[in-house]
Amino acid sequence: MLPQACLLFPLILVLATSLACGGFQVRVTPTATTDAGAAPAEATAPPAPTAEPTEAPTIAPTQPAEITPTPASTATPAPSQARVLATGGLNVREAASAGAKQVGRLGANAVVTVLEGPTQADNYDWYRIDNGSGVTGWVAAGPADDPWLRLEEAVSAAPTPAREGMKLVDRAIATGDRVQVTTESNQLLTVRIDAGRNARAVAKVPRGTLFTVKGGPLQLDNFTWWELDSDTVKGWAAEGDGTTRWLTPVE
Repeated sequence: MLPQACLLFPLILVLATSLACGGFQVRVTPTATTDAGAAPAEATAPPAPTAEPTEAPTIAPTQPAEITPTPASTATPAPSQARVLATGGLNVREAASAGAKQVGRLGANAVVTVLEGPTQADNYDWYRIDNGSGVTGWVAAGPADDPWLRLEEAVSAAPTPAREGMKLVDRAIATGDRVQVTTESNQLLTVRIDAGRNARAVAKVPRGTLFTVKGGPLQLDNFTWWELDSDTVKGWAAEGDGTTRWLTPVE
């Protein structure tokens, strides 16, 4: 039997050789770690889109058809009156023609209500007029460089003051009543030559104007119309829009 020292010597030699060559080095393979709950890089959800707030459109209030705000509009209203410029006066004819029958004559500087026109005939513009005294017919406006007739806009009449002791009465209007314009303070009521929204306007009157009711009612264009008379204005006006009274009896 070999001594124990002899048996241990080869084992020690093998171990020494292995250690010298790195045979027993432990290699550790690193492992990737991920945070709990984190999404993989390629699956990251895009940020939620931010909605832009939208603003509701603003709708401008509109005025009822027969009343207008007091501030002057930039638009020029259709003329409703005319003034005679011809120094010798102006013939009124049955039709828009120089050969038509003459039915009257207007003096220089006369102011008339324009009912219709212009109509082109005989190289002139013709207008159908009413002088307020029973003469109705057609007149020629004359040449452009020397006109016989000048068109004018409807004027805003000054209010007729209420008599002391008068008060508004909440009842139906009747022929013969005294009525007062009861529009808002910043609105004017349109008075027309006839009942109806297509009739020519003769004046625009403010709140507080007094009239005497001469005729009516007539139902036209979704309005109730009354024939009115004052010292300065005659014509037809709508009573209201169904919500607001523009004409109210006074006693």
